Amino acid sequence: MNTACVLSSLVAATISVAGTVPAVADTQMWVAAEDLERHTCPSAECGVVGRFYFKERVFVYETMKGWSRVSPYQAAGCYDGRSSYVEVGRSECTIANGIDEGEFAEWVRTENLSKEQPEKPYEVHG
Repeated sequence: MNTACVLSSLVAATISVAGTVPAVADTQMWVAAEDLERHTCPSAECGVVGRFYFKERVFVYETMKGWSRVSPYQAAGCYDGRSSYVEVGRSECTIANGIDEGEFAEWVRTENLSKEQPEKPYEVHG
């Protein structure tokens, strides 16, 4: 079997297992705030799963209503209806909290990101 056939088979297997083609980040950006919360959905009402720090590099997968998705979808660690990854705020494993079928992605406010590595931090928003 040639290399092209092997690669084609691997891609087909990945798609059939995952159901979709894996998302690829298309934009590199920099955190321009001192302490930027990572949320389970594009809303300040959703749970916080961690933080990014000033000048940290992130990759943006998509943007929506002033928010940027900065991770692929991943397991939410749901147990008894709660995500074990949520550090602060809402932890329920619901679509309203950005957790669908046991998976979530990390979202940050787009206004706290910069296309260039920043010299000094912005004031944190949201």
